[in-house]
Amino acid sequence: MEQIIIDNTNLRFLINTTGSSYAFQVNNAGFLTHLHWGGRIDRMEDLPNTREIMCHRHYSPRRGEVACQEYPGWGGEFYGEPALKADFPGGVRCSLLKYKKHFMEIKEEVEELVVVLEDGGYPLEVHLHYRVYADTEIIERWAEIINHGTDAIKLNSAMSACFNLPLVDHDYRLSHLAGRWGKEHTIERQSVNQSKIILESRTGLSGPFAAPFFALDEGFATEHSGRVWFGALHWSGNWKMAVERDGYDRVSVCGGINDFDFSWPLNPQETFTTPVFCAGISSEGFGGASRMLHTYQRKHILPPEIIKKPMPLIFNSWSSMGIKVNEAKILDVAKKAAKVGAEMFVIDDGWQAALGDWWPDTAKFPCGLKPVIEQVKALGMDFGLWVEIESFEINSQLYREHPDWGMSFPGRDIYRNVRDDVNRTSMMLNLAREDVREYLYTSMRELIVNTGIKYLKLDMNCYFTNPGWDAAPPEERQTIWVRYVQNLYSIFDRLNREFPDVLLENCAAGAGRSDLAMSRCFGRMNRSDNQDTLDILRMHEGYTWLHLSRMAGGACHISDAVYHINLRKIPMKFQAYTGMMGSLAIGKNLPSCTAEELEEIRSYAELYKKLRHIPQFGEMYRVASHYDHPYAAFEFVSADKQEALLFVLGHSIQFADKVPALRMRGLDPDAVYTIECHGNNPQGGYTASINEYQPMSGRGLMELGVRVELLGDYDARILHFKRGAK
Repeated sequence: MEQIIIDNTNLRFLINTTGSSYAFQVNNAGFLTHLHWGGRIDRMEDLPNTREIMCHRHYSPRRGEVACQEYPGWGGEFYGEPALKADFPGGVRCSLLKYKKHFMEIKEEVEELVVVLEDGGYPLEVHLHYRVYADTEIIERWAEIINHGTDAIKLNSAMSACFNLPLVDHDYRLSHLAGRWGKEHTIERQSVNQSKIILESRTGLSGPFAAPFFALDEGFATEHSGRVWFGALHWSGNWKMAVERDGYDRVSVCGGINDFDFSWPLNPQETFTTPVFCAGISSEGFGGASRMLHTYQRKHILPPEIIKKPMPLIFNSWSSMGIKVNEAKILDVAKKAAKVGAEMFVIDDGWQAALGDWWPDTAKFPCGLKPVIEQVKALGMDFGLWVEIESFEINSQLYREHPDWGMSFPGRDIYRNVRDDVNRTSMMLNLAREDVREYLYTSMRELIVNTGIKYLKLDMNCYFTNPGWDAAPPEERQTIWVRYVQNLYSIFDRLNREFPDVLLENCAAGAGRSDLAMSRCFGRMNRSDNQDTLDILRMHEGYTWLHLSRMAGGACHISDAVYHINLRKIPMKFQAYTGMMGSLAIGKNLPSCTAEELEEIRSYAELYKKLRHIPQFGEMYRVASHYDHPYAAFEFVSADKQEALLFVLGHSIQFADKVPALRMRGLDPDAVYTIECHGNNPQGGYTASINEYQPMSGRGLMELGVRVELLGDYDARILHFKRGAK
């Protein structure tokens, strides 16, 4: 299949995936006009011409010329959301970007189309990149903005891409992921009327109030059916997506780095590169969109050495002892963690001398971490640590030596992050500075080398509140938002290359940085600091719209620490079964557990290790939603369709109502599967619980479904399907 087809005579461009096509053309005025983003088109001749796009009885001719641009500059009769806004020498503030040339690049057997636009009045070029992979349905777009002149050009807005949607006979519906701390990845929906809907973050991080993701459908797509247009931005700082429907019913999405408080001096011969904005179309509803994004991440985003391995069973110290860790406590709990089956032992916050001083607290660990590390390894576990490198404490050695490294505005009170739970006062480091970047990189590298850790959890517990940088020239001070993120990437890109077998966890007070760019280095993500299992059922649905289920981490799936969220006590089985859909972690205070409780935890550890290859390497199907039912059901199918798991999690069953037969997805219809049920309820009442199942064909499971009986609150089952002979 030829993926990128170019009609050099008419300057038409057609980009194909297996199931979709994306097309645009240079119009008579020289602007790049979008033609099609929808189902697969094989004949270039079938595409509309630019006149069909440009003409409207109530357009002026010049208004038509700038309609539906691939990358519109602000200027002329274009009144929508611009991709580029720049100030040129002499006071000119508009940009008219017209076609100059195009060329193809092939990088590591991946095709990439580059279309060059230029401003005819000034030496500014924009290189639009379109990359498509043969093994995914995702198209990547980004822009390079180049100053070929002798004077600086000021960029006020530099978006990654604009996507134009086809005219349809229904109002589009926008679905996106909203929330806050402890309520991340909440699915929100609204109609797209004539308006501009802004999805954005201004926290300095990509979240937590929104995730850089959009999905649009015609108003009636479901989890399993209907066409869905979707996209995700690869950026971990301030971002913006403008979803706009104009007076002519044209709908577009323009997105990239947030232009709020953004300014970038583009000096002569310099290039500004925007983040990747990836997008695709699903004809199998929102579930199909998720699976496309999951395939894309497995093949092209996640660290290759990490994605090949199963996620270890983690014990984390936070929920059982907080910062009150010390050598004696850790040595004691490590023995219990090994007995229940933990594979990775992690000391969370409290081990360090101070935020900024990344060496052991000598009062807590008088002999350093060496005795702890040696015992953990002797017990058969790998060792991991928590860090929060982007802040430093006022009482740290680093602050005493470099108070100027703090992020602040002159004349304003320095914002201090005062946390009662950990009894410390800290402020943010200005990671936009290169000396700060190098200090943090060196500190983390030495920590990994000196300890031999196999896991490093990055945390970030505050948002930007005083993004000042008075040491920088005035024209560069608003670059802090971007340089900060670029330097963060630099640190972990280098660490990832040097230590590819170290599992890095992305945590920012939970999912404060829930974006695909972080997943290029981080193989695990704290889905939320809120580990209340009922809340997780809802958050996990939205989380997996964008991210792989296997990455869903956190410190304490099996724990008592979740009680404070809703004052709710949840059985360990329900906690463990839900946690097994991601990267399971134990946070119980193991030394205080009874022998029966330790044995129960050990049984969940064994089950997790037995089954984890299916959810961690298979395809995911959301069978029943916690939004709609008093239960949720998630299915995972191995790539070869030999095995499948069905997690059925009931949060509140009333009147002994039956759960309807759950229809499976993605199985081999001609295969026969044996069914093993985990989590049987021993108390059947008048009707015996469904504990034993007869083999069923894949077709029967998908057409007729499988019955699962749940009773009362927090009842749960895991059904394990194994393929037999046809």
